[in-house]
Amino acid sequence: MPKGVFRRVVLLGKYAFKMPRWQHFSAGMRSNRWEREMWNHWRPCFQWKTLCPVFYADPIGLLVVMPRAQQPVPQENVDAMPDYYPGITAETKHEDFGMLRGNILALDYGIPFEDSVHERRKYYQSFAGNPAVEFPH
Repeated sequence: MPKGVFRRVVLLGKYAFKMPRWQHFSAGMRSNRWEREMWNHWRPCFQWKTLCPVFYADPIGLLVVMPRAQQPVPQENVDAMPDYYPGITAETKHEDFGMLRGNILALDYGIPFEDSVHERRKYYQSFAGNPAVEFPH
């Protein structure tokens, strides 16, 4: 069962379930809420194409459900993904990416720290209404 510092991921069939770890419960909930916000609000706003879909995310952050992606993805494939401006909040380690329907997607784009969430939200708000610019490698 995969686990991060702030969340535990349970893989069942075609799904990945992300839940806060007890040791970092509020940070794990915040990461889940941020992934929900990224998927529902900022992804459509900026037309990002490299985020793993969120099938379900409760508003308080107890659970995020995503499709289960194939892993591992080689680092060189991750490095070849397009960059966006403004950029997404995804991790840059190849372990945090997966293949889904022939596309490499960011699987972890949560932010666990409250001040970072506020800063990133303010940053995105400054670009709102303009699609992201894609820079292919």
